[in-house]
Amino acid sequence: MRGIINKGIEELVLERWGDAAWNEVKRLAGCDEPFFAVSSSYPDETTAALIDAASRVSGLPPESVMIEYGKYVVPHSLKRHYPSFFALAGASPRQFLLNLNRVHREVTKSIRGARPPFFRIDEAEDGRLQIEYGSERRLCAVLHGLLLGVGLALGQELTVRHTECRDRGDPACRFEVLFP
Repeated sequence: MRGIINKGIEELVLERWGDAAWNEVKRLAGCDEPFFAVSSSYPDETTAALIDAASRVSGLPPESVMIEYGKYVVPHSLKRHYPSFFALAGASPRQFLLNLNRVHREVTKSIRGARPPFFRIDEAEDGRLQIEYGSERRLCAVLHGLLLGVGLALGQELTVRHTECRDRGDPACRFEVLFP
């Protein structure tokens, strides 16, 4: 996975629980990286170990850690480390979400072997966005948090419903996003 993901986990843990918690997360995850370069790639197993360790240190279930990470990373890490891609996405939460595929294509086009997620996004007549998420990594909880984080970053509290999930036996992972 991209280093920005691990960097975001680090920043979340440091801000919410402090230096000692981050050192414990790294120890439990068996991670001896002195720092995460946002544009480098790291094994998926490293990210999974960091999430598991953050869960153990914080006392939150892994799914909650992933949602909190997603909520945190958009307004903090992504906005700071990738301002040009953030600007490319659009000025409103709706525009940003409608551009998810475009942003992922731009972010990963120079990365050999990148495996970005895909999103099928439909606009319902009542204004909701219906988003189907596809990724071999199956990080639905992260996406749930990211959708909420887009709203936080752009000053709008969104309601996100995770309506279907492959991990629950559904044929796909789907979300609904409601705007105020």
